[in-house]
Amino acid sequence: MPNFKSEASAHAGALPCVATPTLSAVLLMALLAAQPRVAAATDPVTAPEATAAGVEDTAARGLERYQEARPAHFVDWLADGSLLIATRFGDTRQIHRLRAPLGMREQLSFEHGEVQAATARPYGGDAFVYQSSADGGRTGSLRLLRLADHSVATLTHGGFRDDPPLFAHDGQRIAFSSNRASNADRAIYVLDTGDPSAGPRLVAGGTGERWRVFGWSADDTRLLLGRESAGADGFELGFVDLQTGAISPLQLPVAATTRAHRAEPPRTLRARDARLAPDGHGLLVLGYADQPGASADFVTLHYLDPGTGESRELVPGTTHDVELFDASADGRYLAYTINDDGVSRLMLVDQKAKLESVVGDVPVGIIHSLRFDPTGTRLALSVEGALSPEDVYVYEPATQALTRWSAGERGLTDPATLFSPQLRHFPTWDRVEGQPRVLSAFVYGAGAALAPGAPPRPVLIVLRGAQGAQFRPGYDPFLQYLVNELHFVVVAPNVRGASGYGRSFRALGDGALREDAARDVGSLLAWLGLQDGLDRERTFVMGEGAPDDLALAVLAQYGDRLQGAIAAGPPNVPPLPSPVTIRRPVLLAAVTPASAPEDSAVAVPSDPFAILAFRLRSAGTSARYVRLSGDLSGWEDSAGRDAYELAVTDFLAQLLR
Repeated sequence: MPNFKSEASAHAGALPCVATPTLSAVLLMALLAAQPRVAAATDPVTAPEATAAGVEDTAARGLERYQEARPAHFVDWLADGSLLIATRFGDTRQIHRLRAPLGMREQLSFEHGEVQAATARPYGGDAFVYQSSADGGRTGSLRLLRLADHSVATLTHGGFRDDPPLFAHDGQRIAFSSNRASNADRAIYVLDTGDPSAGPRLVAGGTGERWRVFGWSADDTRLLLGRESAGADGFELGFVDLQTGAISPLQLPVAATTRAHRAEPPRTLRARDARLAPDGHGLLVLGYADQPGASADFVTLHYLDPGTGESRELVPGTTHDVELFDASADGRYLAYTINDDGVSRLMLVDQKAKLESVVGDVPVGIIHSLRFDPTGTRLALSVEGALSPEDVYVYEPATQALTRWSAGERGLTDPATLFSPQLRHFPTWDRVEGQPRVLSAFVYGAGAALAPGAPPRPVLIVLRGAQGAQFRPGYDPFLQYLVNELHFVVVAPNVRGASGYGRSFRALGDGALREDAARDVGSLLAWLGLQDGLDRERTFVMGEGAPDDLALAVLAQYGDRLQGAIAAGPPNVPPLPSPVTIRRPVLLAAVTPASAPEDSAVAVPSDPFAILAFRLRSAGTSARYVRLSGDLSGWEDSAGRDAYELAVTDFLAQLLR
């Protein structure tokens, strides 16, 4: 397959940067304008223009074939060695059981809404608790399903979000976080599944606090908890005594002092994830191994014994973020994954033989879950590839055998037509140690664009990597549709501010430095201009999630090189550019929960996207506004996702004419 030109052949100098007013400036312009009449639901200023009915058959042709993928996600082990997995049944995700590799899926839950998560009862394996939600995850109830007779007992209910629980070693009690005290808070509760009528008992929490439970002590008398703190990375760890309610923060060991240096004050241990180590004394802690006066750049895994103060890194000198980990019950094996430029790598440590190895047979993609079985001889994991939905595999360290347990479904999509993204690098506008800073991008459809005699293809730049997110090459049927049916080359860069490349790189996109991320896209445009097979006159940008305002800022600055933009996400993300700086067509998709209120007392909906659409139209710019129910990281239902993809398809197809 032909490749893009080497980044060494491209040059990008400093590109002009136009300052973008804050959201308050946009609102002020709207208020100064003459107050228009109250808009009806069919008013073209506010009503969605891009609906399923408005999509031309030629643009929507074949889209349904790409929307029927059915992934399988590993949930937990059962005591008999079978697996609990989550997979879609109809339009909702339910819990199924797999008894053998590639065996028949046995459906266990039959909820009207989504089953978000589940956890098996330890040791006995005769039951599991799952979280059910009928409103897109805003609330969640816990239910106990007994495998012997498939009976279901409701453990919690009401208008609260009770998060997935952790079982105590006794197999009876569960601990979970919930917003029962306040929608803005998260407190920790314990419930006896043998007597749910007694109700959940509050064990930790208070006004303005958000807690998470990480595990039970070996004797089930304490819980390992984490508390969020503003502006901090990770949770503050501590134990709560279930009898007294006393909370004991976990503190890092104090460095030895000398005459020249004062003793450092104790620091509370922070972590992204943690659990009790198999030895029963220490903790396995996932987080930054910061030292006094020095900050670590990557997330790593370390061991801490609170009693002795012993602390050691289990993944020393890493230049990649550690993401997931698990240890076998006997402590012999330690498994963890690293994020290597968006792709997951599975590592296995045999702590008895003191050997570390890469599990090389795992399909290239993103690993989403990782857990040893109770015997410690098998490791289950879920892997999502660029060409296939998420599937479940089991790895046996003793034999190094990797076995596929589920067969994800692509719907009616022909796998031969799918494009594997190519990882490419391009120079940006600034320099590091005298050399141009180099950023990465995943490119879909490059081979088709560069085939001999092929016509130039339009380009869609997808921005999902600003402000803490990272574009990763998972299974994305919609991008495959855009490449196959609308003949786009899709380019997904990770500009500064993205996670996965170290804490210092992520900080480059904070605050006032956000404009530098837009300049990165300008450098990408310059690099794309040097590639063969691309139609430079038909280049578009699409921002989804947090980077939606970045797409608008890019359109405002580089409108002479772009034909249009799509901004989709929560409509309350400032800053947005001034309407006078945008002259190209825009699709503004406000993705909000179904329960979000609308303000009928004003002329247009109160979200910033609707206001910006109104002002753009007033200035003579083509602007579409559509309001959708859901969340780009997890739609409330497939209808919301389908409506969004149809809106984008129609918008792009019309501009490609």
